[in-house]
Order: sequence, then C-alpha cells, then structure tokens
Amino acid sequence: MGFRLFQHISTTRALQIFQLQRLGAVVLTSVLFAKSGLGMADIGAYEMLLYLGTMFTFLWVNGLLQGIPSVFAHLHHEKRNTFLFNVFLIFLTLSLLLFAVLLIGRPWVVPFFTGQSELPYFVLFCVYLLLNVPTLPVEYVYLLREQPAPILWWGTVTFGLQVGAFFVPVLLGWGLLPAFQMLALLAALKFVWACRLFLIPGAIRIDRATLQYYLRFSWPLIANLIVGNLILLFDNWLVGWYYQDAAVFAVFRYGSREFPLATALATALATSMIPKLIETPEKGMEEMKKRSLRLMHVLFPVTIVLLFLTKPLFPLVFNQHFEQSADLFNIYLLLTASRVLLPNAIVLAKGFPEAILRVGIMELVLKIILGFVFIQWMGLTGLAISVIIAFWMEKGALIWFLEKKQGIPTSRWLEVKWYAGYVILLLLAFFLSTWMVWA
Repeated sequence: MGFRLFQHISTTRALQIFQLQRLGAVVLTSVLFAKSGLGMADIGAYEMLLYLGTMFTFLWVNGLLQGIPSVFAHLHHEKRNTFLFNVFLIFLTLSLLLFAVLLIGRPWVVPFFTGQSELPYFVLFCVYLLLNVPTLPVEYVYLLREQPAPILWWGTVTFGLQVGAFFVPVLLGWGLLPAFQMLALLAALKFVWACRLFLIPGAIRIDRATLQYYLRFSWPLIANLIVGNLILLFDNWLVGWYYQDAAVFAVFRYGSREFPLATALATALATSMIPKLIETPEKGMEEMKKRSLRLMHVLFPVTIVLLFLTKPLFPLVFNQHFEQSADLFNIYLLLTASRVLLPNAIVLAKGFPEAILRVGIMELVLKIILGFVFIQWMGLTGLAISVIIAFWMEKGALIWFLEKKQGIPTSRWLEVKWYAGYVILLLLAFFLSTWMVWA
C-alpha cells in the first residue's frame, strides 16, 4: 500500500528526492546541533569526524558508485545480479580495510588531518563507517531496477532515523556518546537490509571478468574524485592547520557548504542520465537538455533569493557564532552556476573517464596554489573564492574536451542562452547582496 504512494514518480525524480533527503539530513543535523546548546568545541569535534569520514570513504566510494550504472548498462541481463553482488563484496572488503587502517593509524591520522591530538567518539565513528559504507550502493540497485518507490522509502526511513539518532539524545541532554551509539546501531540495521538485497540466490559468485572491467572503468573515476574531494578537503585541512582552532573550523564548515538543493538535483540528474546516454546518445542529450533547463528554472531563482536572505537567516537558523559563515555560504552559492552544467555525464557515457581524471588533476593543482595564496590575502573568504575558480576551470575544460575532441557542440545538451542569462543575473545578485551588507 505504501509503495503505491510513489508509483507515478520517475526514477530520476526519485533519485533527486533521495539526494535531497541525504543532504537535508546533514543540514538539519547541523541546525539541531547549533540550537542544542552544545559548545563550539563539541560541534567542531563532530564536524572534524565528518571531515575524516569524507576524506577516507567518499573519495573512493563515489568513484565506485559512478561506475555502477555504466557497467550495468553494458552487461547481459543474466549477469546483472551477479555484478551487483560483486559490487557489494568490493564495498564490504574495502570497508574492513578502512576500519583497520583508521584504528591502527589513529595516533597519526587524527593529528595530521585535524590538528587535534585526539577526537572523542573516534572508535564509534569508525564502527559506523564499517557498517554503513557497504550499504551505499542500495539506492543504485533500485535505480537500475527501475524501482522509484523503494528509493524514496529507503531515503525517508534511513535519513529520518539518522537525524533522530542525533537529535533525541542531544535533546534529552544525554550528550553525544549515546548519539554516536545510536548511529552505529542504525548502520547495523542498514547493513542487514543491504545483505538481504544483494545476496540473491544464484547470484552469489565471484565474476572475475566483470570485476576487472568494473574496476578498470572505475579507477579513473576514483582517482578523479580523490582529486576533486581533495580540492574541498584541502581547505578543511588548511583551516585546521593554519588556525588550529576548533571554533574557527566550525565556522568555516558551516559556511563552506554548497546549496544542497543544487547538489542533490544536479547529481541525481547526471547519474540517471548515464544509462540513457549510453543506449540512445542523441535522445539522451536531448532529454538532458530539457531536464537541465527545468533544473535551471528552479535552481537559479531560488539561489538568487537566498543571496539576500542568508545574512539575516544564519544567526536565526544556527546561532550568532555562525554569522561569519553566512558570508562564506553566499560565495559557495555561486557554485550553482557550475553544478547545472553536466558535461561529466556525457564524457562518462562516451567511455572517457581518464579525461575527467586529467582535468581533475589540473583543477587540484590550481586549487592548492590559490588556497595558500588566498588564505593569507583574504582569510576564509579567499578559500571560498578559490573553490569557485577551481570548479569553473573543471567544467570549462570538460566542455572544451567535448567540443574539440568529440565534436559535440554544447548547444546539443545545454540551453546556452538561458544559461548565460541566468549566470549574469546570479552574479548581479551576488554583488548587489554583498554591497547591501557592506553599505
């Protein structure tokens, strides 16, 4: 009965909502923490744990996830369930290795990446990662099987419980220890569900040929995402190393966030389009052109409005300690202009993940140089500006690759005039909102 509620939603829309739920859970948890009365040191420690989790998991996880739709689309139907089981096996194996590395390397990992001698709840957080990471391909299984309803229910239940795992103990004044214990328990329940989904009778066997193909296809994506995430994680490291102050780190973390709606909708659209771009390239690009235009009609107006609301809203949503975070967030809102560009999906569908990696390396080099220079020149604001420049370079390079190397005009997959007009309006709104603050 419950699944019928979502029976008319497409898998693309379901995945977009799922990504919104994921990012919404992160933002809501941050808001609840800011309103909970927890000290800045506790909030900073929590943000540092998330930072470590991102550094050591999502750098390779997202690359493997991005490779799933492309490989799955090229396989015969009888091999697809076996392939998904092998994906689960890879995630489980790497999670075990990661758990061992973090525990054994704890005396060196924590000081190097956070500037702190110790982090509370580190072991519990490692247990959470161990159990949670193997569950991350679940939504991709539902996507590839064209099951939008399970995607939405999976997101609603898991992210709802994730917020509750933190909110309830903190609200009751129990502190963060029970919160992390409940989070680990939730990860265990998710792991059981993932086992039920992947361990299909007849599919439980190792397919070495498919595994090798999958890993060969995914390794440039993994390397690129390591490079791409290092662009953002480098800033977190630089703030921790340069300031060595958990409170400043918390201010930066709360401000240095992309607009969740833009990230969620654009990422889900790109992911869902890859199989279609592989099967019917011309129709796929035409569909992506229409869908990305609809995305622009939503994201640009909302982003422009937010530019004028961020400054008064941040102290209300969080607290007065995060007023400086609003200035950083406004700069990060400019990333919306690059997020709605989706050349990555076409490059992947064409089978050139190495091109994405080469562009990512150039982007990282540029970001490191700008980061060291701008933090001394403009402080935290300079770091935010360097991210905008680096991201624009990435999209521009991939568009050049499609235009010059593949002969694919940008106008085939993007409404260029609409996009240019929206970008001009966004920049005008940013400078106007900044002038109003300083006037």
